Amino acid sequence: MTDAASLARGVSAAITQAVRLHPGPLAEPVRRHALHVVADTVGVSLGGGRTPEMTHLRATRLPDGEATVLAAGAGRSTAEEAAFLNATAGSFLELDEGMRPTGHPGMHIVPAALAAAEVAHRSGAELLTSVVAGYEVAARLLTAFRLTPPTHPHGHLAGVGAAVAVALLLDEDPHAVAAIAATTPTVPVWNACYEGATARNTAMGLAAQNALRAVRLHRAGFRGSPESVGALFGQVTGQVVAADALTAELDPANPAVLRNYFKRHSACALTHGAVDAVLSLPPVPVDEISAVEVRTVANNLKLDRQAAPNDLSSRFSLPYAVAATLLARASQVSTFDYRPPVAELARRVSVTVDPALEAQWPHHSPTQVVVHAGQRLEASVTDPHGYHHDPLTADELREKFLALAGEPGPQLWDRLVELDRETDVAQLLAPLRGA
Repeated sequence: MTDAASLARGVSAAITQAVRLHPGPLAEPVRRHALHVVADTVGVSLGGGRTPEMTHLRATRLPDGEATVLAAGAGRSTAEEAAFLNATAGSFLELDEGMRPTGHPGMHIVPAALAAAEVAHRSGAELLTSVVAGYEVAARLLTAFRLTPPTHPHGHLAGVGAAVAVALLLDEDPHAVAAIAATTPTVPVWNACYEGATARNTAMGLAAQNALRAVRLHRAGFRGSPESVGALFGQVTGQVVAADALTAELDPANPAVLRNYFKRHSACALTHGAVDAVLSLPPVPVDEISAVEVRTVANNLKLDRQAAPNDLSSRFSLPYAVAATLLARASQVSTFDYRPPVAELARRVSVTVDPALEAQWPHHSPTQVVVHAGQRLEASVTDPHGYHHDPLTADELREKFLALAGEPGPQLWDRLVELDRETDVAQLLAPLRGA
C-alpha cells in the first residue's frame, strides 16, 4: 500500500477505527491518562502565553467570539483565533507532550477541540473522547509515514487528527473534514528551529486553526483530497514505512494516547535522554571538563549542532542542552535560554551514534553521556523520564502545571482533571477568564 489511492483508503480506515472511541465511555486508565494530556497541554499553552511575542500578539485587536484564549484575563475570541493563539503559545517552551517516532499530537488537537467544544457547548466527556479519537488518527499517520529531513513534524499530520476531533464535536463527517485539513497543511522545516525563527512556533497554531476552518469549508460545500496525505507524505516530504499502522484493529483499552510521553525539560524532546543522564551525575567543576561525549540514536543527530544566539535555537541543540544542564545542575524553563558561557561549554560536547543503542529505536531512545574531567564520569538512560515506559506521576504533572499556569493554577488543575464531569465545556475555563 504505497500509491496515493491505496493510502487514501488506509487513512479512511484509520479514521473509521478512531471514531469508535467517541462518544465513549473510555476505559478508566485511558480516561485518566487522557485527562492528563488535556491538562498538561493547557498548562504548557499558559506558560508559553506569557512570552513577549504572545503577549504582544494578544494585544492586537482580536475578533469577538465565545472561545477562551488561554491567558489569565485574556477573554475570548472566535474558535479559529483561540485555537491558533493557544496552540502557538504551546510551542514556545518546548514542553508539549509527544509520541514516537516523531510528533506532538496534543498541542495540535487539544486547542482545536477545546475551542470547538466551547462554542458548541459540548460536555467534557465529549471533548475528552474527541481528543482521544483525534490522537489515534494523528498517531497512526505519524507512525505510517517517515518524514524526509528537513521536514518538521508540526503543522500537518497531527492536524488531520485535530480535524477529526473537531468534526466529531461539531457533528460533521470526520472523513470529509479530515480530507480538507489534509489538503491544506502547513509543512515547516527544521532549519527554522536551528536559526531560532519564532514564526516557526505558529505551525501547530495554524494546524489547529485549519482544523476548525475545515469544518467551515465543508459546510460551505468545499471538498478535500483524500489522496493528499499519501501523495505529500509518501512521495514528496516523506515515505511510507508502516502502512499497516493505518488499518490496524483498534483496541479501545489500549489506544495510542497511552503511549505518549510528557516532557519535563524545556527543550526539544531529542535532548531529554542526555539531560536526564547529566542530572544523574555528581556535580562536576566546569573548568575541569575537557570533553563530553554523547552516544545516542541516529534520530537525535538532528540536534548535533551548535546553537545560534537566541532562546529558540538553544532548545534545538543537543550539545547546548548538555552544557546547560552541566552548568545549572537543574532543569527549569530558564535553564535552556541562550547564554554565552553555556555556548562556550557546548563546543566541548560531541555527539555520535552507537549501533547498540540505535538498535533499540524507536521502542526506546537510549543515550549515554561520558564526561571527561580529570576522571571519567558516565551515565546512561534507556528512555527519558516521562516516556510511557517511565511515566511522570500525577503529582509530577500537577507540579509542572502549577509552575506553568500561575494563578489560578490549583483551581484550574482540579477542574481539568475532572473535565469529563462538566456538562458544558463553556464553563470549564471560567476561573481563567476571571483571573
